[in-house]
Amino acid sequence: MENSIDEIINKITDLNLNNNNKSHEHPIIEDSIICHWTHILHYLKYDGKSEIEITSTQIKDSSTSWKGPKNQFEPRLLCKQDSDQERPDIFKKYGLYIISIKNGTYLLTKTNIYYELDSMFGGEKEIDKLEKNHSSLLLKIGNSETSTIDNLRYTGLFERENYLGEPILFGSLLNGRHRCSFKTVIGEKEIEISGSQYETDACYESEHKILLIEAKSHVDKSFNIRQLYYPYRSIYDAIKEYSDKGEGNSNKENKEIISLFISIDKKKIINIWKFIFEDPLVMTSIKCIGYDKYLFC
Repeated sequence: MENSIDEIINKITDLNLNNNNKSHEHPIIEDSIICHWTHILHYLKYDGKSEIEITSTQIKDSSTSWKGPKNQFEPRLLCKQDSDQERPDIFKKYGLYIISIKNGTYLLTKTNIYYELDSMFGGEKEIDKLEKNHSSLLLKIGNSETSTIDNLRYTGLFERENYLGEPILFGSLLNGRHRCSFKTVIGEKEIEISGSQYETDACYESEHKILLIEAKSHVDKSFNIRQLYYPYRSIYDAIKEYSDKGEGNSNKENKEIISLFISIDKKKIINIWKFIFEDPLVMTSIKCIGYDKYLFC
């Protein structure tokens, strides 16, 4: 190990104390997440050798020994690392990845929980031109992830053969925040998720399939698998429970769940990756089964 965590934290503290009004000269101070997480792990006396659980309370308590400029130790912000590129350097140094397992409790795991898009990002895939539906006034408003999904939905794209392959009957569903509880496997370790929060950008239901969507209005080369898996697992468990009770018909009991990750780049090109989970009970069993590029003309 090139530098001990004590050496790193001392360097940060010295810079903070001596340069309160010149923090812009030191990138290590500008990136508050790097500074904060180094301090938090030092506060917990973490040696980098094992997986540990950490709580929101511990994160907030660590601020009591922070000697630099006053900053907010906000778990909601510090623990949100939606892509591998957002991981602080101290996490990369120790090979750590953070995932919510309970409301206010996080696991610092040694298993990579990101899906890398590098190998197929952009690529030579031909761009398919889409014509927007001009019948609606409201579809013309906004440029968010949600408005992009709405416009894609009303071109009929999601009903094409390579996605649902049949008409949408319900949706968009499951918008907003939800909580989930289940047991899963990350790598080779079983973990229990209990009341952890997730959000969905869109979800559509047809006669035989369910289409789950996560969208980003910017380009990252990776994404946190939990963004797709937590809502996927909630849907999977609900279908299984429905089936176990013997309610309804076979179409409802055996609906296929398809997950899409959508990213819009600076040229307004819409990249769509299509995923399945080969083992529904294993979060890291994610597999890409399709990739397409679209552009509104």
